[in-house]
Amino acid sequence: MNYDHSYHAGNLADVFKHLALTLAVQAMGRKDKGFVYIDTHAGAGAYALDPGGEHEGGIGRVWPKRRELPSAAAYFDAVAGLNPAGALRHYPGSPLLAKALLRPQDRLVLFETQPLVLQRLGQNLGAGKGVQAFQKDGHQGLLAQIPPPEKRGLILIDPPFEARDEFERLTRTLAGAWKKWPQGVYLAWYPIKARGIIAAFHRKLRESGVPATAVELLNRPEDKPERLNGSGLIVVNPPWQFLDQLLPLLAQLAPLCADPKTGSRWSVRLEGWPGS
Repeated sequence: MNYDHSYHAGNLADVFKHLALTLAVQAMGRKDKGFVYIDTHAGAGAYALDPGGEHEGGIGRVWPKRRELPSAAAYFDAVAGLNPAGALRHYPGSPLLAKALLRPQDRLVLFETQPLVLQRLGQNLGAGKGVQAFQKDGHQGLLAQIPPPEKRGLILIDPPFEARDEFERLTRTLAGAWKKWPQGVYLAWYPIKARGIIAAFHRKLRESGVPATAVELLNRPEDKPERLNGSGLIVVNPPWQFLDQLLPLLAQLAPLCADPKTGSRWSVRLEGWPGS
């Protein structure tokens, strides 16, 4: 899966993690003191929505129902900012979504490994105070940025899951970051295919000592482990009322995006464990 491609932009996985991200940024902003937002896999920041792309099963289904989801207004406002004519033509990535909600006292720190993608990211973000973008591996860059001088921060870890060891690396990054800065708020996205792989990932994360909650949204039954059946978020130190807002929203979102080709079945799952 490569989420730096317009074919995937705006799919259900994007909608899920970006709804969660906007809720988390809003929650962090309820305190006057500034915070840093760190994005380990920033991408280009904005994407064209081409006909036939996966967005048709994600934001394409949700967009006409946006007025029925008032708790997601900030997310839809950010999407609307790239589509002033009303029709869906472009989709914002996580850096643009975060920037739309951050305040003058907040900062963005973004990592992207590909130079051309980093160039596009700069063009899409535009000039702005408090924005830093680095051509660097985000797993390594994150550890160099924490703890931040603000003492408050929200970190999104959103790997492309193209490498075989991506789950292992995500576990190491989360464990290392939490041990260095246990006060940070962490959101880490992962795809759901084979349940055995997910169970092993959760087990290893528990064994690492990181206290976390796993929130999952599935739009297909898990009877075919070779396909993408849904995705999840590991949440560490959720802001106040974050989960209370996210879970009802996912219960509204899931029926809209359940795959009719596989029986329109969906589920929202929650699993949590304390630290060691």
